[in-house]
Amino acid sequence: MPRLSFRLKLLVAMMLVVGGVSGVTLFLTQKRVQAAYEKLFRDKLEALVTYVPKEQEMRIGQIKEECARLAKLPRIRAAMEAGEVERLYLIGRDELKIIVGDPVESGTDTPPAPPPAPGFIAEPLKQKLSSTNAPLPRPLAKEVGKKFGAKPAPGQRAPRIPFLGFLDAEGKVMEAPELEKVLTPERRNFLKQIARFGPVVRLLHEQEVGYLELGNGRVTEIIVTPVFNDGHLIGAVVYGIKFFDVVADAAERVIAEVSDIESGTWIEGKLYTRTIPDAVRDTLAGQLAAEIRANPEPRENFMVAIHGVPHRVFYTPLNEGSPLPVAYKIGLYSSAGALQAQASLRSDFLRFTGVATLGALALSLLLSHGLSVPIRELVGATERISAGDFAIQLPERGKDDLGRLAKSFNEMAAELALKEKYHSILHTIADKDVAQQLLEGKIALGGELREATVMFCDIRGFTALTQNMSPAEVIALLNEHMTVLTKVVTEHHGVVDKFIGDSIMALFGAPKSYGDDALNAVRCAQRMMSERAKLNLTSRYQLQMGIGLATGQVLAGNMGSANRSNYTVLGERVNLAARLCSVAGRGEIVIGPTTREQLGDRIMVEQMDPMQLKGFSDSVVAYKLIEVRTEPR
Repeated sequence: MPRLSFRLKLLVAMMLVVGGVSGVTLFLTQKRVQAAYEKLFRDKLEALVTYVPKEQEMRIGQIKEECARLAKLPRIRAAMEAGEVERLYLIGRDELKIIVGDPVESGTDTPPAPPPAPGFIAEPLKQKLSSTNAPLPRPLAKEVGKKFGAKPAPGQRAPRIPFLGFLDAEGKVMEAPELEKVLTPERRNFLKQIARFGPVVRLLHEQEVGYLELGNGRVTEIIVTPVFNDGHLIGAVVYGIKFFDVVADAAERVIAEVSDIESGTWIEGKLYTRTIPDAVRDTLAGQLAAEIRANPEPRENFMVAIHGVPHRVFYTPLNEGSPLPVAYKIGLYSSAGALQAQASLRSDFLRFTGVATLGALALSLLLSHGLSVPIRELVGATERISAGDFAIQLPERGKDDLGRLAKSFNEMAAELALKEKYHSILHTIADKDVAQQLLEGKIALGGELREATVMFCDIRGFTALTQNMSPAEVIALLNEHMTVLTKVVTEHHGVVDKFIGDSIMALFGAPKSYGDDALNAVRCAQRMMSERAKLNLTSRYQLQMGIGLATGQVLAGNMGSANRSNYTVLGERVNLAARLCSVAGRGEIVIGPTTREQLGDRIMVEQMDPMQLKGFSDSVVAYKLIEVRTEPR
């Protein structure tokens, strides 16, 4: 494959940038147009389609309250516990008179529909609804006779009696053979259908709403109210009212007339609608069934192609979260307008992209001539940097962007050279003071004998303290502790050699001596105790420490493997400091005899009994540090 020149690459890049930016802009704009149409539909759906479920909620709100009151009546509870089913139904019939009120004097039980709440729907929809004279269900007259099957008086319309049933604590329908004779087939079917709620009743803690089809397209809205006695479930009251009736029909027709939304209700795998055309229903119902099975909780929307026209479908549950059969409100919205707007937008963008591409081509030809030479030099210099030649320098032509780029490149090369030098050393040296002295050539790689004071500082009771902590808490404890103590060591001219679990090993006099290293060490130990005490006042972790100090000759240098080494010290004084730390009690600083001799009367100590330490054949006399009498230098 031939190697492309920078100029050609720049031209191709500019074309790709223009095309990419135009494509992304077109994509984002189309998304916004689509989002605008979706928002328009949501606004319409919220203002119009939701009128029906909101009206239903307004209508059944008081009924739910009365059903809850009914479930709390002592008469109902007593009859339910005693299994007096006929008495139970008669009590329920009498109480339901309070819910539905008196019949209308004209002999019909269907008064005019009450107006919706102010601001509930858009004004055009209010006018439409007011012109339909659509009656709202008034299901039960005040007096329906002593039996549920009472006949209406001559010349009167039969009242729409609500459905009423009772379930026992096991979820079984409480049937009264005496009433079976007078129940209509529809009511017998109602009692048969509510048996489906049996497994759910035992799980109810509050009222739930569900939906049932009682045949011939008659959808009933069900209110199930659990009945409790002394906190124990003894049954449930089931109240049913017709849902998909003239009110729902009128609302759907009004919505279709004042907007371009077609709506319906999805219940138990069937679509109930008066506005969605018959030719569309089967296609929509098939896709709705699959979509709702896969996503019971509604997604934003999904698309349905109906007769070659894409439609956007929204659905929302009318009784969300109910364990009873769930009904969904369906909205169908044609996307033809949105697609037409997007097609027009694409056409405009294609024309714009063509003009922009020609302009970018001309600009690229102009710029590529002035850029190609500096870029070639930069490429060559970069290759030398990759090969490890950090001494490369580019000529700085002018003070424009290319000149500043050359200057920045030269500065970068110098920094890389310095960092490479640090890189080879800092991978083997942990402490920055040690690394600095190595860079300055003041100490050599290898080992040397030095007079130094070694300190070990250990947390007392660390294992017991952390045995029930999480790893994150242990790390947080150690980080807080070590940060404070490391700062104290540095302030007293010490070097942290290493962290060993919950212990700190510090050196005074190696790799560099500041004079009076033993005094610096004991002052550091005293200050570490003080800082830990202060930290205990504010920290969530209350810690106590023990410190051991020993002074003498040690072997100091870089030790480890050929590929990895650390600056540290070895020797008998190191072992002695570690052993003295192990015998130090909480808050105690124990020093060795050499340290005591060097400091003389500048410190106050308490001599300890001779002790036999591990690794030492002779007994060792150690001292507890009481006070440092001199000021630090």
